Amino acid sequence: MERIAFVKAGWAEDYAGEEVVGRHGFIKDFSEAHERFNFMKGPDGRYYGYIYPIGQYESCPKPVVATGWLVIVVAARDGDGPLTVVGWYENATFEPDYMARPEYEAGDFELDIHGNQYAYCFSADKATLIPLHLRQTVVSGDHFKRTPIIYARGTRHQDAWRDNLAALAEQIIGLAPAITTTKLPWVTFPDKAHRDLVEAASVDLFKKTYSKAYRLTDRQKDNCGYDFLLIHKTTREELHIEVKGTSGKTPHFFMSRNEHNYLADPRWRLFMVTDALGKPRKAMMDLHEVNRVFDLVPFAYQGVSKVEELE
Repeated sequence: MERIAFVKAGWAEDYAGEEVVGRHGFIKDFSEAHERFNFMKGPDGRYYGYIYPIGQYESCPKPVVATGWLVIVVAARDGDGPLTVVGWYENATFEPDYMARPEYEAGDFELDIHGNQYAYCFSADKATLIPLHLRQTVVSGDHFKRTPIIYARGTRHQDAWRDNLAALAEQIIGLAPAITTTKLPWVTFPDKAHRDLVEAASVDLFKKTYSKAYRLTDRQKDNCGYDFLLIHKTTREELHIEVKGTSGKTPHFFMSRNEHNYLADPRWRLFMVTDALGKPRKAMMDLHEVNRVFDLVPFAYQGVSKVEELE
């Protein structure tokens, strides 16, 4: 491959809108990161990636040739661990400046914590996210100390360490068949039909409650940490809603790690429905109210390998 770059981002499980953790000051100060959508397919089927601005003038990467890049994305494991390869873009194109994500042209899309649109600086038709349990490749952070991007191949610079990175990149994409065919088992529960009815009734009640005053955007299939984006038709207030329901009269719900990681966002709300199939009762809660009403108890643990294979 003629052009290969390694870029550094914050750490996330799915990069589909959930929480990102990392050492970068912006993440620490605001619990916010524009790369949180780096592996979420855009409305046109393309993937849009973000990395932090470079240098005094906070510019985006500007390689001499903007097209045809293999971009390897690395992140500090769990926010403060070793730099680990999390995925890659193939035949990517770098933009001359930061651009607003295409979701804003397609319809309502959330804004960042400061009310700005989420941005990107490179994109590709094909991107591969490595599942959490298969992220094993560690990269030295020595050359990332002053920049979020390293050009391993495709520039005038020729160094042995760049050649090593380029060789590593080609090894990484050679793992694609194993990555795309290996899946984690899902935790399942009995009586799925009943749970589907409860969920549908809860979502229907939520829509009836808020559709007059708010514009509703369904994010359930985006795996971004919440179910619905609400934007008030008059005030433009933005809320991110997780809908939970139960057929019982006592409030109770299950929450994925992805959903739990999103709780820190101040726009997050829980819409809780009880007796969803009878005489439903509803409540909208912020995180403070959720902590007052519920104990959030860990339900399951995942063992993620730290070694390539057992001795």
